[in-house]
Amino acid sequence: MTVLNHAQPITCNEHRAVLDKSKCHKGCDISGVGALACLRHGCYTPGGFVNFQKGERQMNMDYALCESIKHSNMDGIPGVILAYDINCQYSINLSRRIAAGPFLDFPAGLPLLPAIGLFHVHGHQDQCYARYAPTFVQGIGKVDGEILETNWSVLNGISPMTRTMTLAHRTEVMDAHIADNNWKKMVNMGKINEIYTALAHPQHLKFQRHLCVPNGGKYAKPA
Repeated sequence: MTVLNHAQPITCNEHRAVLDKSKCHKGCDISGVGALACLRHGCYTPGGFVNFQKGERQMNMDYALCESIKHSNMDGIPGVILAYDINCQYSINLSRRIAAGPFLDFPAGLPLLPAIGLFHVHGHQDQCYARYAPTFVQGIGKVDGEILETNWSVLNGISPMTRTMTLAHRTEVMDAHIADNNWKKMVNMGKINEIYTALAHPQHLKFQRHLCVPNGGKYAKPA
């Protein structure tokens, strides 16, 4: 199997995810995991969970991205927003890697907008903030781009146990926890949206009053 892994100069700060991409872990088949999840709801995408053999290599995340797009319902989706901690480096040669990868496939003509989560982007150079912060990405809404950090907090609890499991047992355990996360998101989504809507309504009314001017004791939009 031939895999294209571009050697590119580092144009941002020396992030650990970039520097450790070829770092070996003696005696370990797997050095870590990577995943894709819905930017807003935090549900893991189908086919988007991968193992790392040598650090956080780009080819592993390329495969996760392409499989997520392939196995998700993309009908009517005008574009994809990908929030990744090191997108200023990862997205540079993404299209070239996909085009050269025999097992990679991305829909032609589907726009992909790169972003960096609001927590991680402050560890980058100033130019990365203006270019990749979700605050300035058109159409992204009000999200921080760090939803996977909340998911990792759950998986971190089982990571010590999975280190001594067989590969098959580990796969089943990880798959069970991922499915449990998605199930809880689905059944609780309506309740959470109801709570957030109730909290947001008073703020919306307050915001509307700030945009209006007094008119005989009533509020009316300015002309």
